[in-house]
Amino acid sequence: MPTYTSPPPARPLHPIAAWLIDRSSRREPLESLFDGLATRLAARGVVVSRMSTSMPTKHPEVYVRNVEWKAPGQLNVRPRKHEIVASPEYMGSPAAQIFEGASSIRKRLTGGAALDLPLYVELAAAGATDYYATSLAFAESGRSFFSFATDTENGFDDDALQLFDELAPFLGLRLEIDASRFTLQSLLSVYLGENAAARVVSGSFRRGGGEIIRCAIFFSDMRGFTNLADHSSPLDVVRTLDDYFECVAGPVGNHGGEVLKFIGDAVLAIFPCVPGADGKPDDAAACKRALATAREAVKNLALGNEERGSEPLALGIALHLGDVMYGNIGARDRLDFTVIGAAVNEASRVEGICKVVGANILMTRAFQEAHPDGAVSVGRHALKGVSEEHELFTVDDG
Repeated sequence: MPTYTSPPPARPLHPIAAWLIDRSSRREPLESLFDGLATRLAARGVVVSRMSTSMPTKHPEVYVRNVEWKAPGQLNVRPRKHEIVASPEYMGSPAAQIFEGASSIRKRLTGGAALDLPLYVELAAAGATDYYATSLAFAESGRSFFSFATDTENGFDDDALQLFDELAPFLGLRLEIDASRFTLQSLLSVYLGENAAARVVSGSFRRGGGEIIRCAIFFSDMRGFTNLADHSSPLDVVRTLDDYFECVAGPVGNHGGEVLKFIGDAVLAIFPCVPGADGKPDDAAACKRALATAREAVKNLALGNEERGSEPLALGIALHLGDVMYGNIGARDRLDFTVIGAAVNEASRVEGICKVVGANILMTRAFQEAHPDGAVSVGRHALKGVSEEHELFTVDDG
């Protein structure tokens, strides 16, 4: 019978590698991770003055998050847009070389070395003497890098470089965890809105789950969309819609609101009534933010029309105040995080009256009473599906 030979004992992990993949480290924010890594390297005689990495994302606007640590404990995280890959800053850089396939890059920064890249000039001017970058392999998003610089007189010795290479797989694993968290949170925020995304991540994802909240409701609709779609190519329609939504939905977040959905060419957003000093929902503050958003949207669209120079776009915006159900609704395998209720329906009906009275912005009496700034009555109007007529108001902006 063949004899069984046990495999040789596994080589123990380097203590820093073990720390990188330890459960406690995986919970640490980036600041603590970089500070902890610098401290542990220094304890083994490897002094670093700067560390940097880029973590790929799946965000529609962000290509990578660049993370730079400088001693003593300064961390800067900068989102880099997709256009960065065509910039002089990126082309030819060590990061670009590694993304293109290099396994590592080492550059002495003293002794008359040719500083042939802007990064090397910058590092040398800051007192750095040596630079080393090693590649990282991410399972889901390809290659990245991690770089080290030192300001010690003799730079990095061979043992330091060997340690950096030994740590690279563990750094890649640890940073990919952080990149995955960012991807999850950022994609949910882009598609659901920040508040809804935070609720989903924290566990509010069961169908039928939600809560009754009080909020100012913002409902806008583009004028002439059907004609635009009939006389334009699909690509032109999408470009026009993107420009339009940037004008209208862009200001919502700046004023503390949340865009819940785009319905064709319509925008539904809410401004929650946050409790005031007395513990009660502050209706006036929420309505003030919603009205400021509406005014900014109208202004943005007017400026956009001037720049566009072609068929101008128009819109109507309804502002309402009321209680809504905020949460998950839908089928078992396809949910929507949104608001529903009579107040939402009324807001959409009010928006339809904008064209009738020739106003860009209309407010309900509930909204106007909470925030009467510049309100002018346009009379009582019947709303489709609503039994009673509603008095509506527009704004007098002089």
